Amino acid sequence: ASLTAYADNMLDKDYIVREIWSDCWNGKGDDGLIFPEASYKHHILTEWVNDNYGDDNYDWSKVGQLNYNFKDYYDELTGDWNFNDDRDGNWTIITDETTYHFNLQNGKWLMSDDNGNVIDSFMPFSTLTEDTAEENRNSVITDDGKCTAHRVGENLKIEEDTTVGVSEEATKPTSAEKSSNGLIYEIGGIILAGIAVLAEFLIKKKRG
Repeated sequence: ASLTAYADNMLDKDYIVREIWSDCWNGKGDDGLIFPEASYKHHILTEWVNDNYGDDNYDWSKVGQLNYNFKDYYDELTGDWNFNDDRDGNWTIITDETTYHFNLQNGKWLMSDDNGNVIDSFMPFSTLTEDTAEENRNSVITDDGKCTAHRVGENLKIEEDTTVGVSEEATKPTSAEKSSNGLIYEIGGIILAGIAVLAEFLIKKKRG
């Protein structure tokens, strides 16, 4: 009944998901077939929209308000969760009761607890683009649990080594510079010798 009453003004479900997701995820690249984070969080959002679409408790004609509604739900759902990324392809959710693990099997991500019980499953969802594919390898994922997942540029050691290498090379004179410097010193020596001879000649002339 609620769905019928609001049908004329309700936004499309896919549009709602896209708009909330773009604000929530912030454009970080995540390969859905390797890392489960984006897939699971997109799954949470999609399930929330599907389960509540048309409910009188929400205004389905205003995506901005729905964005706030979903974030309230997400914060309450994940408030006691600790998202953990070991930077080696393993992403887990640690709670007081258990640790949830994710494994890709038969084209689906399976979410299991410490006892091996599968408590949820969902399809891979990739946010990886060509621009972020290489960047992904030398970056750290930080997650504050507030429906955000920002990527922070990292790999300081690589940057430091690169900077040192460039600096050392930059300080080494090239063969052309060496030749140029040698020529300058040679010309300078000739000029000084000429000045000394001229000075000696003038002194002798003055004495004579």
